[in-house]
Order: sequence, then C-alpha cells, then structure tokens
Amino acid sequence: MTFQASGAVQCDRLARALIIVVAALAASCGGQSYSCGSPSSGHCYGTVEWDGGFTGFAMELTPVTLTSGDIFVDDEGWLVDYFAPGDPIKGAYWAEAGEINEGFGTDYFWAQNTKSGGFSYTDLGAVDPSDISAGNWIAFTIKQSETTSDRWNVIISRASTGATLFSAQSTSNPMSPNAIIEGQELAGSSNAKAPLALFSENQAIHGSSISFQTADGSVTDDRPPNAGWFGASKPSQTSNGGYFFTDCC
Repeated sequence: MTFQASGAVQCDRLARALIIVVAALAASCGGQSYSCGSPSSGHCYGTVEWDGGFTGFAMELTPVTLTSGDIFVDDEGWLVDYFAPGDPIKGAYWAEAGEINEGFGTDYFWAQNTKSGGFSYTDLGAVDPSDISAGNWIAFTIKQSETTSDRWNVIISRASTGATLFSAQSTSNPMSPNAIIEGQELAGSSNAKAPLALFSENQAIHGSSISFQTADGSVTDDRPPNAGWFGASKPSQTSNGGYFFTDCC
C-alpha cells in the first residue's frame, strides 16, 4: 500500500474521485501532431520533476487504456541519479515503473538502468480492465532496500486495499537518487492516444521518513504529451502531494 500521512480520511478518496470526473469532462485533447523520436531516443515528455536527495518515492495513478501509436506511450514514475556519468537521461542510473502500450495492449512494467547491467525492461502483464473502468487508484513505490544499499524495491499495489499486484527488485544499482519524476513519455510520430490520467498521493522517501510533496516541482509539457497540475491542486495548495495530469494526442 502507498505510504499514507497520518490523518488521511475517506472523504479525501471521494474528493479525488470527483476530480477524476471533472478532469475527464474538461479534457479536450485530440488530433495533435508530434515528432517524438525512435524507440530509444528523442522522446517527448509531460512530467513533473522534484530535485533533491531521495531514497525513494511513492505515488498513485489512475490507469487508462493507452494506444501505442507507431512506437509507445506510457504513464510512469522514475527514481533517477542524474550524477551518473554521461547523458542526463540515457547515462543516468534509474529505476521506473508504470503502465505502457508498445503495440500489445496496456500493460504494467518496470525498468532500470544500472552500472553493471545497463538497461533492462520487464513487462508485467495487462492492466485489469476493471481498474480502468472503475477509475481505481494504483499505487507505485520505488524505494531503497533497508538491508542492501544498491538494491531498490519496486512495488505496484491496489491503493484501496493495499493488495500487492507486482513486486520486483533493481539490483547492483549503486545510485544516489537526486530526482523524482512523474508523468508521461511518448515515442514515435503518429496515432498514440492516452486519455487523461491523474497522479496523486505524491510522496518523497528519505531513509525511514516519508512525506507528501509540498513543492510544485518543475513541469515539462511538450504538447504532446499534455501535462500539468489540475486546477488549484498543486502540492503547495493541497495536503496530499497535489493532482498532476497527463493526456495525449
């Protein structure tokens, strides 16, 4: 289950459900053209980034039915060490998890880029259509192992019950994360579609401490993907880390 700050109450869940309905009614994305690179580079982003020293993050996401287009589109969260040698994206060490469509349906996934093994990707199977249709919140957590510093636990669970859907571990990954990123990544040039998705319960982990984001972070909005804080729902305006949205195309 996603870490929860004390005092969280059921009415917050009801308010978040209402935001999903209002946001979906307000969304008007469609027919956007884009040029977002190849399978491995030149991608477009709709993200929010928080910088600092972290040992993990937690978030909740409303899964949606994604259409891959000619390459892929995803909604996800990243834990990144930008100080690793090389390019800030490809050369960094990182671990990520979310939902993706690469042409075979909307699946959960996680991936990593490590010092010893480079890039690896794991498809975790289909997102349950009932979670999409019901607007259920899915929790994603990536955090450092309590016993081994170069291992990072990746957990995907159903937020309402805490039931674990998938768990994995990024190993031999001696990163010192200095960024948390949440949002959408888009690759290709045509026909991708991603209905409006929301990210909430956005939290930073520092060792044994877990806290909601209170800073608004830095937003990248390549249009597409379209991304931003929904209404007056920035972390600085809420008590649950804000409501960030993505959609495409």
